[in-house]
Amino acid sequence: MKKIIAVINQKGGVGKTTTSINFSYGLTREGHRVLLTDLDPQAHSTIGLGIEPETYKYAVHDVMLNKSDIHEVILKTSINNLDLVPSHIRLERAEQQLTPEMFRETRLHKALRGLDYDFVVIDCRPTLGTLTINALYACNFILVPCEMARFALDGFADLMETIENVKDNEEIEKEKFIRILLNKFDARKSITNEWVVEQLKPYKALLFETRIRQNEALNQAHIAMEPVFTFKANCPGAQDYEQLTKEFLNLCQQLETS
Repeated sequence: MKKIIAVINQKGGVGKTTTSINFSYGLTREGHRVLLTDLDPQAHSTIGLGIEPETYKYAVHDVMLNKSDIHEVILKTSINNLDLVPSHIRLERAEQQLTPEMFRETRLHKALRGLDYDFVVIDCRPTLGTLTINALYACNFILVPCEMARFALDGFADLMETIENVKDNEEIEKEKFIRILLNKFDARKSITNEWVVEQLKPYKALLFETRIRQNEALNQAHIAMEPVFTFKANCPGAQDYEQLTKEFLNLCQQLETS
């Protein structure tokens, strides 16, 4: 397995699920086998791939709480080389039940260990609770979607502190395992854009060059329950996620040779 990528931001509405789905699909377009793991009780990644919660028996909460074999939970999607660990609203209760458990932060890591995928993408819930800590513990790459808006950076320092606490035993520079993705970018909002970029100056080395432009097709594709690539292949959203995928793969290649 090459990379386990956690898509994390404790702020809601920044495009975590949109990024998780389209980034995963982008990786399959480059010939990679991908497992998308929906770690949010709202199950938006699951539904966004056209899979309704009433159509499957097992979900990620069975893995996290009951230690079920993840192979029994994985679903095939309609997309070649893209499999899914679905979520369900029952995951909300599972997080609460995990709180008193020993080594609760290692459950996902143990479940994913040894799976035969090139990439695992984890769509995290917008909190820094037990489930997100599991994703941080399991991953070896962190993707942080950041909305181009005034309050987009609220809690960002807390997120970075949590990452440092979970990864404190790893002697790896942040530049090698964290990237920030600027999302919902609108070139017409120059003042807002300048302000956000200025606030992110301390993290300049962590920024993806790719920016995901504001694009209605991304919202429409989610409503249609499919990736933007299949919904409207030539739209700016598809172009941007294709560029993000290529930039990420180039980064992986650079890190492997460095």
